Amino acid sequence: MYAYVLIAIIKTTHNIISVYSRKSLDFTWYNAERNTGDRSLKKTKIVSCILAIAFLFTGCMSSDAQPINEEDIHFVQFDEIADDAEVAVIHTSVGTIRMVLFPEEAPNTVAHFRRLVKDGFYTNQRIFGQSESNTIITGATDETGGTGKLLTDDGEAIECETTPNLWHFSGAVSVLGYQENRFSQEYYSDSRFFIIGNVDATTDLVNEMEEYDYPLKVINAYKEHGGLPQFTGAYTVFAQVYDGLDIVDTLSQMPTTGDYKELADGVVIESIELSTYGEEAAKENNKA
Repeated sequence: MYAYVLIAIIKTTHNIISVYSRKSLDFTWYNAERNTGDRSLKKTKIVSCILAIAFLFTGCMSSDAQPINEEDIHFVQFDEIADDAEVAVIHTSVGTIRMVLFPEEAPNTVAHFRRLVKDGFYTNQRIFGQSESNTIITGATDETGGTGKLLTDDGEAIECETTPNLWHFSGAVSVLGYQENRFSQEYYSDSRFFIIGNVDATTDLVNEMEEYDYPLKVINAYKEHGGLPQFTGAYTVFAQVYDGLDIVDTLSQMPTTGDYKELADGVVIESIELSTYGEEAAKENNKA
């Protein structure tokens, strides 16, 4: 069975984005535009950049519509984790979050994240909470969440690496994306990322997905796992939480301060370390 993806399905983009971006992540503060090399805050509603199914399967909003065999969709984030799989361990003020990385699916994104971790960028990093969607956002370089850091050799931003094998289901870890300018259809990422907590599937979104011919395999996975699948196609999923999703839920519901929903009371990401699944499992066994 083929899911035919057409860039011309503007109605899909408009309806799903306009309805569900307001019900999920509040990106009104999120920088969607970069001017003269500086990523300044653009306080407007996010409108045209989250998801059209047309964008996902053609690779970050390419205009070349192509079919995809639904049977070829493989949800990598639900695979059994190998002992040598690379993981990131996020230590926060209220608990630890462990996530498995996907360097084969998002090589440049993971490499950039790894480099930032090794550079200590995420140490004592502020967290922004989104209580409506059980989601947290981090990695910004300012108090508004509107800018991020690039740590690439050439100073160039990371192009999106979307794939039909990774979706914004509950537990997904995704970088934020921004446009070079308001006329661009290309999306890039920096140090900022968000983690989706436990978000139940809704009948309204299921109906939208069915109406616009999402692959049945994706719809069924959304029904089972929940999440924010409408963000797939613009933002790159590069990891999946396998332990500590309750910590994400807790953080997302904590009190915030200011206009930009930064978590109050000094709650931060204390540090992030890289490890392997096997090493982390051994540590937990030793504790037991």
